[in-house]
Amino acid sequence: MVLGTHEDGSTAAIKIIDRGPLSPDAQIQKEIKLARRLRHRNVVGYKQHFVTKNKVYLAMELASGGELYDQLEAAGRFDEDRARELFAQVLEGVAFCHSAGVCHRDLKLENVLVAADGDIKLTDFGFSKDMTHGSPKSCVGTALYVAPEIVLKEGSEYDGKKADVWSLGIILYLLTVGRFPFNRGHVGGVAPGMSYRSKEKFRNDNFRVPPHMSDQLTRLLRRILCADPARRADIAEIRAHPWFCCGSRPPVTPPGTPGPETAAVDEEEQPLEWDVLDASPPAPAVEETTAFEEGFDDDIDDDDTDDWDGEDTLTDFGSLAL
Repeated sequence: MVLGTHEDGSTAAIKIIDRGPLSPDAQIQKEIKLARRLRHRNVVGYKQHFVTKNKVYLAMELASGGELYDQLEAAGRFDEDRARELFAQVLEGVAFCHSAGVCHRDLKLENVLVAADGDIKLTDFGFSKDMTHGSPKSCVGTALYVAPEIVLKEGSEYDGKKADVWSLGIILYLLTVGRFPFNRGHVGGVAPGMSYRSKEKFRNDNFRVPPHMSDQLTRLLRRILCADPARRADIAEIRAHPWFCCGSRPPVTPPGTPGPETAAVDEEEQPLEWDVLDASPPAPAVEETTAFEEGFDDDIDDDDTDDWDGEDTLTDFGSLAL
């Protein structure tokens, strides 16, 4: 990502994508079309895009508060009231995407940004799926967040909404505990062709409950982090759950509240421009931002299923064990 100035004078985040076998035009175009469709206060907004011979420049709304990951790293963990405020906004962004027929498939703290006014913004729809064209079946996502069925039933169709709900549960656990609930063996992405031994690490859904976690939150997480998608809670159940509805501070974004510019663009009426420029667009005082390394530190040689043994427990969030 780099910072740039949009033609309207506002500062934008510029995502630079290399055109080629790893990022074919069809995939890039899909991401841009979805970015244009999804307009909601809890989704990073699309501004403009440019295409050159070798790259695509995607200008998006700037969320100057950075990643939610960074705030959690600084805090260690949040109390349940603060976690509820943040989680409610993440949930509303995901719910809107689902209502527009889109599942994200890579929900994680690194893809949750914070705007200058404190609003939460979902970003990076590179793995997202337009469910109006059929159910997803690709094995994609980040190992520490991905739903078990995506890995265990490789090549089979799965419910994209339920898969996103699992990832929401991982985020909620992280916000309130400060560490991951499960050890999946590695911190990178998942892909087709994983070994049987690697896949077996995704069967566990029995997380440890720390002493500070309330009974209501524990019950909610048990409903969300359920390995069987048929028994897993959906967003409607989460919204109605006592933990989500109650608390000394209400959610910043009350359930069901539409944000500014909440709409879905009709792609049939607005075809995607793909005119290749002769040269790269001018970049006024562009400043590179540091790319965030995926995942946390891990202990890949740890085969235990408890995930909270003496070797794993570290106090520093920046070197969080799995």
